[in-house]
Amino acid sequence: MSRPERLHGLDLLRVLASCLVLFGHIAAYFTLARTHWWLTDRVEEQVVEGFRLNANFGFLGVCTFLMISGVVVTHVTARENSGTFLYRRVSRLAPLLWAITPVVWLMVNLGLQVSASHDPKLSFGDLMSGMVLWNFFQRPQIGLVGVTWTLWIQIIFYCYVAASIPLLRRKPWLPPILLAVVCFITILLSTLSRGATSGTLHMWAHQAGQWAVYLPVLCIGQLISLVHTRAVHRYAALAIGSVHVLLFIWADRIGGFTFQGDAMPRTLLLVTAAVLLMMRMNGRISRSKVIKEWSSRTYAIYLVHLACLYPLMNLLVPRVGPEIAVLAGLATTALVSDLVHRFIEMPADRFLRSRRRRPPQPPVSGQDENPTANKPAAATASTQK
Repeated sequence: MSRPERLHGLDLLRVLASCLVLFGHIAAYFTLARTHWWLTDRVEEQVVEGFRLNANFGFLGVCTFLMISGVVVTHVTARENSGTFLYRRVSRLAPLLWAITPVVWLMVNLGLQVSASHDPKLSFGDLMSGMVLWNFFQRPQIGLVGVTWTLWIQIIFYCYVAASIPLLRRKPWLPPILLAVVCFITILLSTLSRGATSGTLHMWAHQAGQWAVYLPVLCIGQLISLVHTRAVHRYAALAIGSVHVLLFIWADRIGGFTFQGDAMPRTLLLVTAAVLLMMRMNGRISRSKVIKEWSSRTYAIYLVHLACLYPLMNLLVPRVGPEIAVLAGLATTALVSDLVHRFIEMPADRFLRSRRRRPPQPPVSGQDENPTANKPAAATASTQK
């Protein structure tokens, strides 16, 4: 099977998505502090309200990341079996999460703000639950690295893709259909369970419903990838994708599963159009080293930016004003992201990948003993997840 080409346009789109997430949390800081900054106010007036998006670009950056993930993880199934696929996805997510979470836990216990609110003192048990993302099931819920709620959605999708790789190679149109059925049943049952008297049952039903709402975003990305590789006809993908869009709209209109504003369906359609457009981009900008390096650090940026931005802004905004405070926060985010990418994320990824390399096959008698003949193709996908 041929090696998948690198999707350079998605590198650029991932960079833009990281900027949207950064801006959204900066704007949210001033909103929560009940103060104003001319730049965030201007963007809200001219862009957010002009395109009728959610306040502070809510869901726009996350939706973009999720859909890109759906495209790329489907793209790499052409060269990975189920075990290798799942191993490589988890090996990219876990090490950095395990490195960042204890630091954030320590910052919280030192009284620093690392999320939308000041969290109480956290126990060692809270740290352990945060390391495995179980903190989102606690009551009261503990945020820690608050943005990691999206990792649950990605992990569930990764497990589904890993299990469906054989189907993706024989009947690639079937896994997106089956996932639509699963999401429909989950949302329906979650809605019917809202009147449950058990608090635990209500919590699990709501959590399952939230996952089922966002999974169609990744599945739309999967369909885009399957059309790109001509595994599924565009009209079939359009029909299946329409079902996922309707599922998303239905769940959003029911309410209670999403929490980022009333422009969720519009945002989903806007991001779908952007991904379709950027898939075809292969120009000088999208292929540049700056975009490639920035794109490779977006997961690190995603995890560390709140812990870098909010403590510095709390310290500097009253003293030097928002402009210098924001610039200092962004510079710190860039520096920390680069350091953890260079010295934690990539070394861990190389080490874990080396543990899973296939042993060299002995040469067959009568064939040329080429020492590189049995080496697997190098990874070329444009994501780290």
